[in-house]
Amino acid sequence: MRKLIPAFIGLFFIFICSCTKKETPAPVSTPFFDSVISYANQVQDSGYKAEAFEMVTSAHANTGNLTAEDDMNYYTWCGEYYRKDLKNYDKYIAYADSIMLALEQSRQVTNLPQRSIQAYEMKADALFAKGMYNESYDYYYKAQKMAKDTHDSCSLSQFSYSLGMVLYRQQRFMDAAGYFTEALNDINHCKDEFVFFYRRQELLDNIGLCYYHARQYDSAMLFYNKTLACIDGNHHRFGKNESVYASARAVVYGNMADLYIIFKDYDTAKTLLKKSISINLQKGYTNSDAIIDQVKLTSLYFNTGDMPGMKALLQDIKAELDTIPDRQVEQSLNKLMWQYYDHEKDSATAYHYLKAYVLMNDSSAAFNKTLMASDVDGVIKGLEKQYQINLLNKNSLQSRIYLAIASLIALMGLVIILLILINAKRSRENIKDLKRLNDQVNEQKEQLQIALTELEWKDKDKSRILRSAAHDVLSPIAAISGLVDIIISESENFSEEHKEILKLVKESCNNSISLSKDILEAATASDKNPLPKEWVNLNKLLASSVDLFSLRAAAKKQQIRFTANHENAEAFVNKEKIWRVVNNLISNAIKFSYENSTIELRLELKSGKADISVKDCGIGIPEKNKPFIFDMFTEAKTAGTSGEAPHGLGLSISLQIAKAHYGIIWFESEEGKGTTFHFVIPVNSGA
Repeated sequence: MRKLIPAFIGLFFIFICSCTKKETPAPVSTPFFDSVISYANQVQDSGYKAEAFEMVTSAHANTGNLTAEDDMNYYTWCGEYYRKDLKNYDKYIAYADSIMLALEQSRQVTNLPQRSIQAYEMKADALFAKGMYNESYDYYYKAQKMAKDTHDSCSLSQFSYSLGMVLYRQQRFMDAAGYFTEALNDINHCKDEFVFFYRRQELLDNIGLCYYHARQYDSAMLFYNKTLACIDGNHHRFGKNESVYASARAVVYGNMADLYIIFKDYDTAKTLLKKSISINLQKGYTNSDAIIDQVKLTSLYFNTGDMPGMKALLQDIKAELDTIPDRQVEQSLNKLMWQYYDHEKDSATAYHYLKAYVLMNDSSAAFNKTLMASDVDGVIKGLEKQYQINLLNKNSLQSRIYLAIASLIALMGLVIILLILINAKRSRENIKDLKRLNDQVNEQKEQLQIALTELEWKDKDKSRILRSAAHDVLSPIAAISGLVDIIISESENFSEEHKEILKLVKESCNNSISLSKDILEAATASDKNPLPKEWVNLNKLLASSVDLFSLRAAAKKQQIRFTANHENAEAFVNKEKIWRVVNNLISNAIKFSYENSTIELRLELKSGKADISVKDCGIGIPEKNKPFIFDMFTEAKTAGTSGEAPHGLGLSISLQIAKAHYGIIWFESEEGKGTTFHFVIPVNSGA
C-alpha cells in the first residue's frame, strides 16, 4: 500500500504537466540585419527616406538565415515607413498582420507579448486613421489588456498615448491631457533608450497643446518649456543626428508662437514661427510641421496687415503642397487665399478659393462628425464587460475541472491519513529516540563549553608566561648591552679582533632585545581586552614613520616616498598599535629591498576605510612561504638583502592588531620583483 501512493502521485503530476506546452526559446536578431536597420535609420534621418526603404527591403530579400526576430523588425520598420511617409494605412495593417503571423509560426505569441501588443497597436492606429473607429478601439483594448496582464508599463504608456490622441481629436482636451500624463508616468519606467526619450518629449508637448486648447495658457507655456528642457537635457545622448533634436525643438517653437499670438506679442510669435519654419523646411526634417507653421505665419501676416508677406508665403505653401500633400493644410490654404484675394478686391479669384474651402470644410466636418460621435470610453468599457463575461464562463469551466481535481486530492488525503494512522506508533518511538539523542547532544554541548573555557584560561596563562619570560630575559640582556657599550667606548687599546668580538656581542644583545620586545608585543596583542582608542591624524602618523626610517633607508641607499589621496585623514584607532604595524611594514620593506630602490608608502581613504599600503621592489616572498607568512614563530623566515636576521613575529603581531581594529592585512608578492602589503581598517571602528 505504501508503494502505491508515490506512483499514484507521480501519475497525477504527469497528467498536470502534460497539459503545459513547452515554450520555444525566444528568437534573437542577427547582428548583420540589426546593422542594416541602424544604418537605414541614419539614412532616413538625413532625408533619404525612399533610399532607406529600398536598402532595408533589398537586405531582407537577399540575406539568408534571417531569424523570426529579424522578420518582425523588418515588418515594423516598413510599416512605419508606409504609415508616416506614404500614409498607406492598408499596407500598415498588412505589416501588422505579418508580425502576428511570424509570432504564430515561431510559436512565440505568449513568449513575446510585447510583439503582439505592438501588432495590435499598429492595426488600431491604421483603422483609426481610416475612420474605422469602433474597430480600432477593439484593437486598442486588446493591446491594453495584454499590457496589463504582463505588467508592461511601456506598452500601457502606448495605450494611454493612443487614447489621448483619440480624445484630442475629439476636442476633449482635458481628458486627453489626463491620458497623456498617465502615459508619461508609465514611460518613466521604461529603458533609457532614444525611442522612449522621444516619446517623453512628445507627451510633454501634447500636454501643453491640451492646456492651450483648454485656454489654460500658463500651464501650456510651462509644459512647452518642460519639453525644451527634456530635449536639451538629452541632446547627443543617443548618437542621433542634430536634425532629430533641432526638429523637435522647432515643433515646440511653433506651438509656443500660438501662445504669443494670444498674448498679442506678435513680434515674438513671428520670430518663433520663422525659426521653426527655417529648421523644419530642411531636407530630413519635419517638413509637414514647417508647412503648418507657414499657415500660422500667413494668418498672422493677414491679421497684422502685412499683405506682401502674406502673398509671398502663400506662394511658398502652394508650391510645397505639390511635394508634401496635406489635406488640412490645403484646406487652410484655400481659406487664406480667399481672404487675401477678397482683401485685394479680386472677387472672382476670391470666390474660387472660397468655394474650394467650403467643399473641403464640409467634407472634413462630415469626417469629424463620425469621429465626434464615437464614444471611445463607452466602447472600451463595453469590451471590458464582454471580457468579464467570457472570463466568468471560462472560470465556470475551470471550476468544474478544479472540483474534479479537488475530489482526486481528497481521495489522496484519505489514503495519506490511513498511512499516518498506520505509522503513528512508529512515529512515537521515533520521538523517544529523538529525545534521547537531543539529551546526548546537550550533554556534549556542556562538555564542549567546559573545554572552551579551559582553553581560554590556558590562552591567558600562555600570554602571562610569554610576558613574564620576555620581561625576565629583557632586563639582563639590556644590562649586558649597556656594559658592552661601556667597554666599546673604552676599547682604544683593544685589538681589532677584540673590537670585532665586542661588536658581535652588541649585535646579539640588540637582536635579543628586539626579539624580547616582539614577544611582549605578541603577548599584549593577543589580549582579549578592548584597545583604548582615540582620533588619530593618519597623515601625520605615517609621515613621522617615514622620518624615523629615512636614515635607516639611506644607509642602504634607499628612498621612502609617501603619498595620500586625502590631506587630513583621521581614524578612531589605538595610535601606538597602528604605529607598530606601519613601522613593521616599513622595516620589512627596507630589510628585503635592494640598494638604490624606492619604497612607496600610500594612504587611500575610500568607502569609510583607510588603506595603508607599503610597496617595495625587493626579493619578494617565495610561493612556499606565503601560506605561513602571518604565523607566530613561523619557520618561513628569509634574511634581508644585507643579511639582516628575521624574527618572524612582526607580521603575526600586525595581523592581530588589524583584527583588533576590525580590519585586515594582506599582501601581493612576486618572487624577485617585490611585495606590496595592504593594511586596511575602518576609520571609525568603535567610535
